[in-house]
Amino acid sequence: MKSAEIVNYFVSLFMLCSPLTAIPVFLNLTQGKQKEERRRMAILLGFAVSLILVGATWVGGHLLYILGIRIAAFQCAGGVIVFLLALSMLNAQMSPMRQVENEEKARSPIPIVPLAIPVMAGPGALSGAIVASNIHSTFYELTILSICDIAVGAASIFILYFAVQLERKLGPSGLNVVTRIGGLILAALAVEIFVQGIDTLFNIEG
Repeated sequence: MKSAEIVNYFVSLFMLCSPLTAIPVFLNLTQGKQKEERRRMAILLGFAVSLILVGATWVGGHLLYILGIRIAAFQCAGGVIVFLLALSMLNAQMSPMRQVENEEKARSPIPIVPLAIPVMAGPGALSGAIVASNIHSTFYELTILSICDIAVGAASIFILYFAVQLERKLGPSGLNVVTRIGGLILAALAVEIFVQGIDTLFNIEG
């Protein structure tokens, strides 16, 4: 993998997980918790996101094969999902695919569900990881992708660890600006994924 491809994958996956937009959900689900307990949850959630993404990187493609789903078809579906997420982000909204009202109300001692999945490691992030693992499928490349997955989890830990301070400094307007920029990047990525899938499908059919 080229360095530009590695950076592109990390940035795209980070935007898909979008831990900044998860801050309000995290603060809501941990309302009333002590600072140390909230930070412990942030660490556990980051680890959970890393494990989910690494699992999708190594196992996702094989699962599609077992189910008889062509990766090109999955790319097309993934492109549509990512594009819908991007539209929500451009409107500075949380996509219904990432969270529903009942999930937000389901407060558990450690809210792996819904915060780690599907709010952060949701359909878009999982699709991105699986598509990338199919394109870069050697052991070395999968290891590089896994390192990026872990780096995204580490970034999520940092952001959620300091969620209160970040929310105060950025404010709603700042969070919305970051979300919209991320949405624009994701929209371009979604088109690229979809076009690659369509191109592969037509080549196969031809």
